[in-house]
Amino acid sequence: MERTDGAQEGRRQQGLDEVSMPVSLKGKRVLVTGGTSGLGKAMVAQLLEKGAIVHAFGFRGPAPDFDPAAFTLIRCNQADLHQVRQTVAKLSESGEPFDILINNAGILSPPHFTKTVDGFELSYQINFLSHVLLTRLLLGNKLLAPECIINVSSPIYTMGRLDLSKIFDPGRYGLFQTYADTKLFMALFSEKLAQEGHESFSFNPGIFSSGIYRQQKKWFHRMYHLAGPFMTAPCKVVRGLIRVIENQSWESGHFINRKGKVGRMKQFDESLKKTFWERVGDQLSPFLDIAAKS
Repeated sequence: MERTDGAQEGRRQQGLDEVSMPVSLKGKRVLVTGGTSGLGKAMVAQLLEKGAIVHAFGFRGPAPDFDPAAFTLIRCNQADLHQVRQTVAKLSESGEPFDILINNAGILSPPHFTKTVDGFELSYQINFLSHVLLTRLLLGNKLLAPECIINVSSPIYTMGRLDLSKIFDPGRYGLFQTYADTKLFMALFSEKLAQEGHESFSFNPGIFSSGIYRQQKKWFHRMYHLAGPFMTAPCKVVRGLIRVIENQSWESGHFINRKGKVGRMKQFDESLKKTFWERVGDQLSPFLDIAAKS
């Protein structure tokens, strides 16, 4: 990660209290994954209010009732990496790049170890691996000229481990640990993109109400509904994210919350991170039609 001087560090810690040169989202082309429900749908709604032109990935549920002149729904199942690649191929036909990418789609890891058609654990692929593939394909096909690539993480990323062996071992699988791991990986992806010269940050939405629990058992649904009224509403989380984007109150590679405050990144040995990204690159190599790999 690049070093910053004391003045830059002070500006980051002040968050939204000190802003300069706000950017307008009017006319910006934005791609949001998981844009048909929960936090993603709230992102789409507020981006449209700001005048952005929004494309959204969505797999389940009815199409949101947004203005078709500014909104495009793209049906794509991120549990199938071939679909992700095919979808980017279709997007490349227009040739118009996106200004902002928000990698938001995610599920709470299912109660039992579940494989995708590609052979990966389900939440690992949806929450993380499919987003790395999507980002790499967009960049490689010149469909992303971003002001920022935003990777949605979670406050529980601090519980994550940089250990893929447990994720792929059904006998050692645990739903909460696996979910935390995938959110750590998303934070590390922003760090890696920044090291490569891209503008990217990971977003900490905090604890908010959503339908992320849909893969869980009925008792978890009941518990979640009881806790829901005490959680932050998705629309409030998104208002914070949009302020962060507009006010440019973030530094590339960092972990930012909705108030623009910088979170502390977990530190790992560089050789461990190098091994991790090499393995991710090996996993994605069959799906990449371009030279650049993770």
